[in-house]
Amino acid sequence: MKHPGNAPPTRRHDICPHTMTSLRSNRRISENDRQCSICQNTYFSILDGEPVLPVRLACDHIFCRSCVETNFNYDIKCPWPFCRDLPEIKPEFCDLCAFWLRENHQDSLLVTVRAEMLQSIKTAYRHLHHGHEYFKLDAEDKKKLFDHIRETLTTYEWQFHAGVDLGELLDPFLLAIDHRAAVDHFGPDLSKPAPEPNYFGPRANDDYSAAEEPWLAGFLRQWAVEYVRENGEIRQGEWGIWDKKRDQAEDDNVWLWPYKGIVGHKTEPDGSIRYLVKWVGQRFPDSWEMRKQLDEEVCRRYNRKHGLRAAGDQGKSRKKKQPAKKRKTVAAAAAPSARKRKTRSG
Repeated sequence: MKHPGNAPPTRRHDICPHTMTSLRSNRRISENDRQCSICQNTYFSILDGEPVLPVRLACDHIFCRSCVETNFNYDIKCPWPFCRDLPEIKPEFCDLCAFWLRENHQDSLLVTVRAEMLQSIKTAYRHLHHGHEYFKLDAEDKKKLFDHIRETLTTYEWQFHAGVDLGELLDPFLLAIDHRAAVDHFGPDLSKPAPEPNYFGPRANDDYSAAEEPWLAGFLRQWAVEYVRENGEIRQGEWGIWDKKRDQAEDDNVWLWPYKGIVGHKTEPDGSIRYLVKWVGQRFPDSWEMRKQLDEEVCRRYNRKHGLRAAGDQGKSRKKKQPAKKRKTVAAAAAPSARKRKTRSG
């Protein structure tokens, strides 16, 4: 089927990096590509009594099945080091994606230490812009970037984080109450997308599409996942917080955890509104919360956008009040804040 204009073909929703198609003959392989570029074995030849079978990945690169399966034991990316075209991981459809996500993002935790991490990010950024002029920043933009990173690491210092947690906490656009204001503050050079979709690898969450994610968000996400993978420790059971942070709290079993935004709402029989909150990282599932547990400005913006009336909002909604049973949950992008989440120290 021919797609209109220059629009790319729409991929099936269940295609993931592990999706592969077996090729039954050399007719669909060019003459120059009839050997696996990893093991150098010729396709359909017999090796140790077994045929060397070619497979085509979702990115259209071809390797032998044995090399692809070996590669997926330690990496989710295409074996070709310059490939940027793999689809996002789909843990809801693929057991291998779910396993990779669990192994690389949930079990390994690292305590946040500002000085060490800030220096590591600066080093990673130097390597990034030396390798690609696209990411080079002027002095003012670099100051904005590292001031933000320093402030964020200070806020969450001495807490344990997984790579996904840390990457999302550092993202200045994902956790902005006013996304437009954040883009204006950081400017076009920090908020523009990467030169290619999935330049920094596939996302674990669906907060951005591959083509819309700001390069800064992708860079910080990639840095965080790799840093925790290299330096983190495997921790089982309850998530923990560092003793120093706990000792500073009024209640040593309560600490703040941020959320990315409100993604829906429902009206209770008494007329009160509950909000469906999407939390940072994978520590907590989406949950229904009362307004008093959330940031006032976040709720006010959400209510105004969806024509809701609630105590504390200024002005009257133009939307007619509907019976509670007819109200529907409405998806929305909102802004983050923090609420108290009970957790045990590790």
